[in-house]
Amino acid sequence: MAAHALTAPTPPNTDWILTGPQALSYDAVAAVLTEVTGRPVRHRSVSVEEMRARHARVMPPEFATVLADVDRRIADGAEDRTTDAVARLTGRPPRSFTTYAEDNSGAATTS
Repeated sequence: MAAHALTAPTPPNTDWILTGPQALSYDAVAAVLTEVTGRPVRHRSVSVEEMRARHARVMPPEFATVLADVDRRIADGAEDRTTDAVARLTGRPPRSFTTYAEDNSGAATTS
């Protein structure tokens, strides 16, 4: 996507919301990764306070609060959407997360 946006004859001059063909929950992503890798992957939800505390160990508390709140809004569905940006930029439909995971499953495995 970056290559398309950066090399387009006319700069896009806009913000792009890049998505796949479907909005997925954290649990759905974990299920896809379990299926593709054959290894159990699960999403463990943490409270906003726990997320804020984790972030605050490595960044200013104010920014940790902002990120924890963003994650909460995402978990609550604030970003449950898809766009046509990938198709408009590349002329091709976006790949599903399952396809992406299958295509890159070797990179995710460890010994």
